[in-house]
Amino acid sequence: LPLLAWPGRVHAQITEDPTNPLPNPAKFSRGLYADAELGSLVFLGELRRPLGAGVGFGVRLGWDVFRWLAVQAHAFGSTHRTDFDGAPASGELLQVYQGTGELKLALPLGRVSLVAFGGAGLAHLSTNILAVAGVTTGRTSPVFLGGAGVDYHPLVRHLSFGLQGSFASYPQLSAASGIAATAYLRYTF
Repeated sequence: LPLLAWPGRVHAQITEDPTNPLPNPAKFSRGLYADAELGSLVFLGELRRPLGAGVGFGVRLGWDVFRWLAVQAHAFGSTHRTDFDGAPASGELLQVYQGTGELKLALPLGRVSLVAFGGAGLAHLSTNILAVAGVTTGRTSPVFLGGAGVDYHPLVRHLSFGLQGSFASYPQLSAASGIAATAYLRYTF
């Protein structure tokens, strides 16, 4: 009993630093990635009234050159219902297909990245209904776009998801422009 009550010193040896419970962004996968996105495209200008808002789907295939820079190919399509004030062409469906090459810049902040991107490509309308109605003169136009978003990386090495918004200009479709808002899921190989 006297030995147990005797005050003593305890010594411990630490051999390595304790592990950080937060994820290490340097260990997130980088390189080849693919995105799937779902959202909406709303036209502005002369195409706003006859087309209105449409549901959009898209895919991206990209390569992270650095943690802060990527190049990507983007295919996006949206479906719109026409409205020509009760004319026979009203209520028809029209699809907009666009393909762009893009450059993406990212500001990594731990598990969140702020993203800005821009690029150019071609857009094509699935039908000539807008030309017949006298709204546009053609079905194909160059497209120039730019946007921003936020990317969130959960505690999974290969997956991330995010929200983004973009502005696109279609100079040969009555100088129309559009705003898209999408949510996406990314897998990095």
